[in-house]
Amino acid sequence: MYAVVTLQDSDEVMVVPSNWLSLDKRQCYWPPFKSTERCTEAVHNRINPETGGRPWEKLHIIFLGEYGTFEKAKEGQKEFKEYKERSYTLDTVLPSIKKLHNQQQQLLPASPSRMSDDDIDEIFQMMKNVKSTVQQNSTMLKKILKDNTVSEAPSSTCVPSKDIKVNLKLPLRTFEDVTRTEMELKNAKTRKKYVKYLSGLGGFVPKDVIKNIMQQVLTDDLATQFNWQGRGHKNAFSQLIITDVIRDAALNRNVNRGDCETEIKKYLSYAAGRNKSKE
Repeated sequence: MYAVVTLQDSDEVMVVPSNWLSLDKRQCYWPPFKSTERCTEAVHNRINPETGGRPWEKLHIIFLGEYGTFEKAKEGQKEFKEYKERSYTLDTVLPSIKKLHNQQQQLLPASPSRMSDDDIDEIFQMMKNVKSTVQQNSTMLKKILKDNTVSEAPSSTCVPSKDIKVNLKLPLRTFEDVTRTEMELKNAKTRKKYVKYLSGLGGFVPKDVIKNIMQQVLTDDLATQFNWQGRGHKNAFSQLIITDVIRDAALNRNVNRGDCETEIKKYLSYAAGRNKSKE
């Protein structure tokens, strides 16, 4: 597996092996090689992040996505770079047009040949509209990149339908709700609706993805009655069908099974504290 990340120090978009990432995907080992070719070879071959038994330096990163092959990751890297370049161009051009507009008003107030204020305002408004469109479309970037991944995951911009939420009767508040939902989830069509809804709740790192999902699945009051294995007279969340649904929804947002389970365990363990803070 390979990942596309942004190096926070340099703002470069890079491809790295997934085994170079920290568990929280906020840091990445980086090779000390001065040769670009050697670094590329190290990435492509997914070598262990160490030299002479000593681990490499870790850099702070922003995790952007994960891919099954090096070639797919390079395509994802290209998509991210192109998006950043488009955004940078608009952020640079708009202030320049406004500055030119102001200078023209100051230096050529009586010139009959200059563009009219209405013409300049129209151009400026048009550029603002273009920037607005790019900002709106930025949420579609993950869908474009997911088309290059192994799994067929839905877009990260999928907006959960309010009608679906009403039909799913979430969040669960009582054990009666849990029992009813477990029965419903035995139906493949209903299960698919749950996965679709929970997949569209947003988040890019595992912690945020699972937090957004769990907040919609359980109230904190009910969450205090569960832990992962069912120890200490609590109920085992791992045995529920809804847990499998959460795994599927999280996988659609590039959160693997291990990270998903880790974040669910944390969320359940902190439920009592969250619940107490509301009192």
